[in-house]
Amino acid sequence: MAILRLFLLLLLFPALAQAVDLSGQWRGDDGGEYYLVQRDSSLYWYAERSATAPAWAHIFDGRIRGERVRGKWNDVPKGAARGHGELELELREGGNVLAITRKSGGFGGTSLTRVGYVRPMESRPMAPMTPPMQPALPPTTQVRPMPMTPALQEDCIAFSWQNAARRQIGGRWKIVDGSHWMFDFGDNGDEAEQALRIIKRYRLDSSCFVGRPDPSFSYLLSGGQAPSGGTSGEDCISFNPGTATVEQHGGRWKVVDGSHWMFDFDANEGEARQALAIIKKYGFTRSCFVGRPDPSFTYLRR
Repeated sequence: MAILRLFLLLLLFPALAQAVDLSGQWRGDDGGEYYLVQRDSSLYWYAERSATAPAWAHIFDGRIRGERVRGKWNDVPKGAARGHGELELELREGGNVLAITRKSGGFGGTSLTRVGYVRPMESRPMAPMTPPMQPALPPTTQVRPMPMTPALQEDCIAFSWQNAARRQIGGRWKIVDGSHWMFDFGDNGDEAEQALRIIKRYRLDSSCFVGRPDPSFSYLLSGGQAPSGGTSGEDCISFNPGTATVEQHGGRWKVVDGSHWMFDFDANEGEARQALAIIKKYGFTRSCFVGRPDPSFTYLRR
Protein backbone atom coordinates (compact mmCIF):
# COMPACT_ATOMS: atom_id res chain seq x y z
CA MET A 1 0.00 0.00 0.00
CA ALA A 2 2.98 2.31 0.50
CA ILE A 3 3.71 2.03 -3.23
CA LEU A 4 0.11 2.94 -4.02
CA ARG A 5 0.23 5.98 -1.71
CA LEU A 6 3.48 7.10 -3.35
CA PHE A 7 1.87 6.85 -6.76
CA LEU A 8 -1.16 8.85 -5.71
CA LEU A 9 1.07 11.59 -4.29
CA LEU A 10 2.55 12.07 -7.77
CA LEU A 11 -0.84 13.30 -8.93
CA LEU A 12 -0.50 16.37 -6.68
CA PHE A 13 2.44 17.83 -8.60
CA PRO A 14 1.82 19.98 -11.71
CA ALA A 15 2.47 18.29 -15.02
CA LEU A 16 5.30 19.49 -17.22
CA ALA A 17 4.43 20.52 -20.76
CA GLN A 18 4.75 17.63 -23.21
CA ALA A 19 4.16 17.18 -26.89
CA VAL A 20 1.56 14.62 -25.83
CA ASP A 21 0.38 14.70 -22.23
CA LEU A 22 -1.04 11.31 -21.29
CA SER A 23 -2.10 12.34 -17.77
CA GLY A 24 -5.74 11.70 -16.97
CA GLN A 25 -8.37 9.01 -16.66
CA TRP A 26 -8.41 6.18 -19.20
CA ARG A 27 -10.53 3.04 -19.64
CA GLY A 28 -9.18 -0.34 -20.66
CA ASP A 29 -10.92 -2.92 -22.83
CA ASP A 30 -10.39 -5.23 -19.84
CA GLY A 31 -13.06 -3.24 -17.97
CA GLY A 32 -10.56 -1.42 -15.78
CA GLU A 33 -10.27 2.25 -14.88
CA TYR A 34 -6.75 3.61 -15.39
CA TYR A 35 -5.36 6.79 -13.79
CA LEU A 36 -2.27 7.99 -15.66
CA VAL A 37 0.29 10.64 -14.78
CA GLN A 38 3.14 11.70 -17.08
CA ARG A 39 6.36 13.28 -15.84
CA ASP A 40 8.68 14.27 -18.70
CA SER A 41 9.40 10.93 -20.40
CA SER A 42 8.11 8.83 -17.48
CA LEU A 43 4.58 7.39 -17.34
CA TYR A 44 2.91 5.97 -14.23
CA TRP A 45 -0.56 4.66 -13.62
CA TYR A 46 -2.80 3.03 -11.08
CA ALA A 47 -5.57 0.77 -12.43
CA GLU A 48 -8.37 -1.26 -10.88
CA ARG A 49 -11.19 -3.48 -12.11
CA SER A 50 -13.66 -1.83 -9.74
CA ALA A 51 -13.50 0.57 -6.82
CA THR A 52 -14.72 -2.03 -4.28
CA ALA A 53 -13.14 -5.48 -3.89
CA PRO A 54 -11.69 -5.50 -7.42
CA ALA A 55 -10.62 -8.70 -9.12
CA TRP A 56 -7.34 -6.95 -9.85
CA ALA A 57 -5.55 -3.69 -9.16
CA HIS A 58 -2.07 -2.79 -10.34
CA ILE A 59 0.50 -0.03 -10.82
CA PHE A 60 2.68 0.67 -13.85
CA ASP A 61 6.07 2.38 -14.25
CA GLY A 62 7.17 3.10 -17.80
CA ARG A 63 9.28 5.26 -20.09
CA ILE A 64 8.11 7.07 -23.23
CA ARG A 65 10.28 6.89 -26.33
CA GLY A 66 8.71 8.72 -29.25
CA GLU A 67 5.30 7.14 -29.75
CA ARG A 68 6.06 4.00 -27.73
CA VAL A 69 6.00 3.23 -24.04
CA ARG A 70 7.82 0.42 -22.27
CA GLY A 71 7.52 -0.48 -18.61
CA LYS A 72 6.59 -2.91 -15.86
CA TRP A 73 3.27 -3.55 -14.13
CA ASN A 74 2.69 -5.09 -10.70
CA ASP A 75 -0.53 -6.12 -8.98
CA VAL A 76 -1.15 -4.46 -5.60
CA PRO A 77 -2.96 -5.97 -2.58
CA LYS A 78 -6.21 -4.06 -3.12
CA GLY A 79 -7.12 -6.64 -5.79
CA ALA A 80 -7.30 -10.41 -5.62
CA ALA A 81 -4.77 -11.03 -8.41
CA ARG A 82 -1.04 -11.42 -7.79
CA GLY A 83 0.70 -10.91 -11.11
CA HIS A 84 3.45 -8.83 -12.64
CA GLY A 85 5.14 -8.45 -15.99
CA GLU A 86 6.19 -6.10 -18.77
CA LEU A 87 4.20 -4.02 -21.25
CA GLU A 88 4.94 -2.27 -24.51
CA LEU A 89 2.39 0.25 -25.76
CA GLU A 90 1.99 2.41 -28.85
CA LEU A 91 0.34 5.84 -28.96
CA ARG A 92 -2.39 6.08 -31.54
CA GLU A 93 -5.04 8.59 -32.60
CA GLY A 94 -3.06 11.58 -31.41
CA GLY A 95 -2.42 10.16 -27.97
CA ASN A 96 -6.04 9.22 -27.20
CA VAL A 97 -5.51 5.46 -27.54
CA LEU A 98 -2.69 3.36 -26.11
CA ALA A 99 -2.52 0.04 -27.93
CA ILE A 100 -0.74 -2.75 -26.05
CA THR A 101 1.65 -4.35 -28.55
CA ARG A 102 3.49 -6.72 -26.20
CA LYS A 103 2.68 -8.00 -22.72
CA SER A 104 3.71 -10.63 -20.22
CA GLY A 105 2.62 -12.03 -16.87
CA GLY A 106 -0.99 -12.64 -17.85
CA PHE A 107 -1.96 -9.00 -18.42
CA GLY A 108 -5.53 -9.05 -19.77
CA GLY A 109 -6.09 -5.85 -21.77
CA THR A 110 -5.18 -4.91 -25.34
CA SER A 111 -5.85 -1.15 -25.39
CA LEU A 112 -6.60 1.92 -23.27
CA THR A 113 -8.79 4.83 -24.40
CA ARG A 114 -8.79 8.30 -22.89
CA VAL A 115 -12.01 9.09 -20.98
CA GLY A 116 -13.83 12.40 -21.37
CA TYR A 117 -11.19 13.91 -23.62
CA VAL A 118 -12.57 16.95 -25.43
CA ARG A 119 -9.45 18.18 -27.22
CA PRO A 120 -7.78 16.27 -30.05
CA MET A 121 -7.11 13.60 -31.51
CA GLU A 122 -6.54 10.73 -32.99
CA SER A 123 -5.40 7.70 -31.49
CA ARG A 124 -2.41 7.72 -34.03
CA PRO A 125 -2.18 10.01 -37.08
CA MET A 126 -5.34 10.26 -39.05
CA ALA A 127 -5.09 7.58 -41.71
CA PRO A 128 -6.12 8.29 -45.28
CA MET A 129 -9.88 7.99 -45.30
CA THR A 130 -10.29 6.61 -48.74
CA PRO A 131 -8.34 5.67 -51.82
CA PRO A 132 -9.02 7.68 -54.96
CA MET A 133 -12.03 6.66 -57.01
CA GLN A 134 -11.42 3.64 -59.15
CA PRO A 135 -12.54 2.66 -62.63
CA ALA A 136 -15.71 0.72 -63.23
CA LEU A 137 -16.39 -2.19 -60.87
CA PRO A 138 -16.29 -5.83 -61.93
CA PRO A 139 -19.63 -7.10 -63.26
CA THR A 140 -20.14 -9.63 -60.45
CA THR A 141 -21.40 -7.78 -57.40
CA GLN A 142 -23.60 -8.43 -54.43
CA VAL A 143 -25.98 -5.70 -53.35
CA ARG A 144 -28.11 -5.80 -50.21
CA PRO A 145 -31.00 -3.48 -49.46
CA MET A 146 -30.32 -0.95 -46.71
CA PRO A 147 -31.57 -2.46 -43.43
CA MET A 148 -33.30 -0.51 -40.71
CA THR A 149 -30.63 1.06 -38.48
CA PRO A 150 -30.77 2.47 -34.95
CA ALA A 151 -30.19 6.14 -34.21
CA LEU A 152 -26.83 7.21 -35.60
CA GLN A 153 -24.11 7.24 -32.95
CA GLU A 154 -21.09 9.39 -33.80
CA ASP A 155 -17.63 9.19 -32.24
CA CYS A 156 -16.06 12.67 -32.39
CA ILE A 157 -13.22 14.46 -30.62
CA ALA A 158 -13.24 18.27 -30.50
CA PHE A 159 -10.26 20.56 -30.99
CA SER A 160 -9.57 24.26 -31.49
CA TRP A 161 -8.96 25.37 -35.07
CA GLN A 162 -7.84 28.76 -33.71
CA ASN A 163 -5.03 27.11 -31.68
CA ALA A 164 -4.01 24.61 -34.37
CA ALA A 165 -0.37 25.02 -35.42
CA ARG A 166 2.33 23.20 -37.37
CA ARG A 167 5.17 21.94 -35.21
CA GLN A 168 8.12 19.59 -35.61
CA ILE A 169 8.26 17.01 -32.81
CA GLY A 170 10.89 14.29 -32.70
CA GLY A 171 11.86 15.02 -36.29
CA ARG A 172 8.26 14.64 -37.55
CA TRP A 173 5.94 17.42 -38.71
CA LYS A 174 2.62 17.46 -36.87
CA ILE A 175 -0.43 19.66 -36.54
CA VAL A 176 -0.99 20.27 -32.85
CA ASP A 177 -3.57 21.95 -30.63
CA GLY A 178 -1.60 23.31 -27.71
CA SER A 179 0.33 20.40 -26.20
CA HIS A 180 -1.62 17.69 -28.02
CA TRP A 181 -0.84 16.49 -31.53
CA MET A 182 -3.60 15.67 -33.96
CA PHE A 183 -2.18 14.82 -37.39
CA ASP A 184 1.23 13.44 -38.36
CA PHE A 185 2.98 14.19 -41.68
CA GLY A 186 6.35 12.53 -41.18
CA ASP A 187 9.07 14.60 -42.83
CA ASN A 188 6.66 16.49 -45.12
CA GLY A 189 6.36 19.96 -43.65
CA ASP A 190 4.76 21.38 -46.82
CA GLU A 191 1.82 18.97 -46.61
CA ALA A 192 1.42 19.77 -42.92
CA GLU A 193 1.25 23.48 -43.79
CA GLN A 194 -1.30 22.84 -46.54
CA ALA A 195 -3.47 20.78 -44.18
CA LEU A 196 -3.26 23.52 -41.55
CA ARG A 197 -4.53 26.08 -44.09
CA ILE A 198 -7.48 23.79 -44.82
CA ILE A 199 -8.29 23.39 -41.10
CA LYS A 200 -8.32 27.16 -40.64
CA ARG A 201 -10.13 27.86 -43.93
CA TYR A 202 -13.07 25.62 -42.98
CA ARG A 203 -12.73 26.22 -39.23
CA LEU A 204 -12.62 22.49 -38.62
CA ASP A 205 -13.11 21.69 -34.94
CA SER A 206 -14.11 18.02 -34.66
CA SER A 207 -12.46 14.84 -35.87
CA CYS A 208 -14.84 11.88 -36.12
CA PHE A 209 -14.39 8.16 -36.62
CA VAL A 210 -16.18 4.94 -37.48
CA GLY A 211 -14.73 1.80 -35.95
CA ARG A 212 -12.13 2.95 -33.43
CA PRO A 213 -9.51 2.06 -32.21
CA ASP A 214 -8.67 1.11 -35.83
CA PRO A 215 -11.09 3.35 -37.77
CA SER A 216 -12.25 2.34 -41.24
CA PHE A 217 -13.69 5.81 -41.94
CA SER A 218 -13.04 9.31 -40.64
CA TYR A 219 -14.34 12.80 -41.31
CA LEU A 220 -14.03 16.36 -40.03
CA LEU A 221 -16.77 18.79 -39.00
CA SER A 222 -17.04 22.53 -38.47
CA GLY A 223 -19.44 23.57 -35.73
CA GLY A 224 -21.30 20.27 -36.06
CA GLN A 225 -21.77 20.75 -39.81
CA ALA A 226 -20.03 19.60 -42.97
CA PRO A 227 -17.36 22.00 -44.22
CA SER A 228 -18.59 23.66 -47.38
CA GLY A 229 -17.56 26.06 -50.09
CA GLY A 230 -14.14 25.47 -51.55
CA THR A 231 -10.62 26.85 -51.52
CA SER A 232 -7.86 27.24 -54.07
CA GLY A 233 -5.53 24.34 -54.70
CA GLU A 234 -7.88 21.63 -53.38
CA ASP A 235 -7.60 18.10 -54.72
CA CYS A 236 -11.16 16.71 -54.53
CA ILE A 237 -13.25 14.01 -56.19
CA SER A 238 -16.99 14.63 -56.36
CA PHE A 239 -19.77 12.09 -55.79
CA ASN A 240 -23.52 12.09 -55.30
CA PRO A 241 -24.61 11.20 -51.73
CA GLY A 242 -28.16 10.66 -52.99
CA THR A 243 -27.16 7.75 -55.22
CA ALA A 244 -24.41 6.30 -53.01
CA THR A 245 -25.04 2.75 -51.79
CA VAL A 246 -23.33 -0.05 -49.86
CA GLU A 247 -22.35 -3.02 -52.03
CA GLN A 248 -20.14 -6.06 -51.75
CA HIS A 249 -17.46 -6.61 -54.40
CA GLY A 250 -14.96 -9.44 -54.28
CA GLY A 251 -15.90 -10.18 -50.66
CA ARG A 252 -15.27 -6.58 -49.55
CA TRP A 253 -17.94 -4.09 -48.48
CA LYS A 254 -17.71 -0.70 -50.14
CA VAL A 255 -19.57 2.58 -50.35
CA VAL A 256 -20.04 3.17 -54.07
CA ASP A 257 -21.57 5.80 -56.33
CA GLY A 258 -22.76 4.15 -59.52
CA SER A 259 -19.89 2.17 -61.00
CA HIS A 260 -17.20 3.81 -58.89
CA TRP A 261 -16.21 2.82 -55.36
CA MET A 262 -15.29 5.49 -52.86
CA PHE A 263 -14.64 3.85 -49.47
CA ASP A 264 -13.55 0.30 -48.62
CA PHE A 265 -14.50 -1.48 -45.36
CA ASP A 266 -13.17 -5.00 -46.04
CA ALA A 267 -15.51 -7.50 -44.28
CA ASN A 268 -17.24 -4.95 -42.03
CA GLU A 269 -20.68 -4.36 -43.50
CA GLY A 270 -21.93 -2.58 -40.36
CA GLU A 271 -19.23 0.09 -40.52
CA ALA A 272 -19.86 0.58 -44.23
CA ARG A 273 -23.55 1.23 -43.58
CA GLN A 274 -22.77 3.56 -40.69
CA ALA A 275 -20.39 5.54 -42.92
CA LEU A 276 -23.05 5.81 -45.63
CA ALA A 277 -25.57 7.11 -43.09
CA ILE A 278 -23.03 9.75 -42.03
CA ILE A 279 -22.39 10.76 -45.65
CA LYS A 280 -26.13 11.22 -46.22
CA LYS A 281 -26.67 13.02 -42.91
CA TYR A 282 -24.10 15.72 -43.68
CA GLY A 283 -24.61 15.77 -47.43
CA PHE A 284 -20.93 15.29 -48.23
CA THR A 285 -20.32 15.62 -51.98
CA ARG A 286 -16.53 15.64 -52.24
CA SER A 287 -13.68 13.51 -50.95
CA CYS A 288 -10.51 15.63 -50.70
CA PHE A 289 -6.83 14.84 -50.27
CA VAL A 290 -3.48 16.38 -49.41
CA GLY A 291 -0.49 14.61 -50.93
CA ARG A 292 -1.87 12.01 -53.34
CA PRO A 293 -1.24 9.28 -54.41
CA ASP A 294 -0.40 8.49 -50.78
CA PRO A 295 -2.35 11.22 -48.96
CA SER A 296 -1.17 12.39 -45.56
CA PHE A 297 -4.47 14.18 -44.84
CA THR A 298 -8.04 13.59 -46.05
CA TYR A 299 -11.38 15.27 -45.45
CA LEU A 300 -14.93 15.37 -46.79
CA ARG A 301 -16.85 18.50 -47.68
CA ARG A 302 -20.00 19.68 -49.43
